[in-house]
Amino acid sequence: MNPLMRDHDAIDILKRQHQQIRRGFYKAAVPGPTRRKAFHQLVRLLAVHEAAEEAHVHPLARRVLRAGRTLSARRREEEKQAKRLLVDLWRTGPGGKGYLRKLNRLRRAVSEHAAREEREEFAALRRALSAPRLRILGTEVRFAQSYAPTRPHRWVNNEAMNKLSAPLLGPLDRARDLARHRAHR
Repeated sequence: MNPLMRDHDAIDILKRQHQQIRRGFYKAAVPGPTRRKAFHQLVRLLAVHEAAEEAHVHPLARRVLRAGRTLSARRREEEKQAKRLLVDLWRTGPGGKGYLRKLNRLRRAVSEHAAREEREEFAALRRALSAPRLRILGTEVRFAQSYAPTRPHRWVNNEAMNKLSAPLLGPLDRARDLARHRAHR
């Protein structure tokens, strides 16, 4: 496959984001004036990444993979657990008591989830789908991320809730982000 076309492949997009998330955890742990910004960037990336996976990737895996129902159910359960940890971390904030402990706990959960996702679900999707279908999925992922909520919402944990809530929560979260950004200038 042409390397330029792989930039639009859903699996490559999501794996690249997994790398960004790993780096984001370390940046959000560094003490000092950049911690708050790194924390908010990490939360945003986690929120939009998971929203797209829950709305498009896992449902497709459930439909097209032989063990898709099982794989998808496991990933969704891991994401629900990670979202609970993320909500707790969000409430604590980068200056709160227990922040680093909670950040590290979330980092471990997300890292383990991402490794299983890449090894099991992504690898199987790469084998099962054509290159054009993976590019279409990449477009769906990028589009979903462009309007997805930028904060964790504990009750938004599946395809239907992501697709129904994103048009409302996404713009609301983005307006809050803009207000927060202006307040911290």
